[in-house]
Amino acid sequence: MKKQYMIIDGYNLLFKMQEYGKIKASTFSTQRDILIDILKEYASGNNYEVYCVFDAYLSRGKEYIKDENPIYIVYTKTGEKADSWIERKVRDLYIEHFVDVIVVSDDRHERDSALGYGAILRDCHRFIKDLYERKEQISKVAKKHNQEKLVNRYIRISNKDRKKLQDFLHNGKKF
Repeated sequence: MKKQYMIIDGYNLLFKMQEYGKIKASTFSTQRDILIDILKEYASGNNYEVYCVFDAYLSRGKEYIKDENPIYIVYTKTGEKADSWIERKVRDLYIEHFVDVIVVSDDRHERDSALGYGAILRDCHRFIKDLYERKEQISKVAKKHNQEKLVNRYIRISNKDRKKLQDFLHNGKKF
């Protein structure tokens, strides 16, 4: 099976989720951590290699890629915007590997550039909808599994054997 990549403009998605009231937290770093946790859950059930890119445009430092299995968190180097990193990554994947790449962003320039390299585009609104539909499906499957597990935990025995077992447990009577 051909490897697939998903590259997400982290702040672009985060701002859209704030707009829809999907992420509510007091600090910006907490909001970012919540987004990362949501993306980890999403990525764990897919065959994508997922990159969530945050720009460090105004910070001082070099590019940093953190493996947060099952996703990679990318902080761009000083002076580089996430858009530039995403465009470069899509281009490299297209030229070197000719693989399927999905780009999640609402940035028009970024989307046009990615489309030029054959990427599949997802706007943030649609992706958020997919995230929560998937979360709901996982919850339904987990609930069904837990109910089946609960039903299968009990052993059915006849009333006669139940009485013998109770006598044994309470009074020490042997069978």
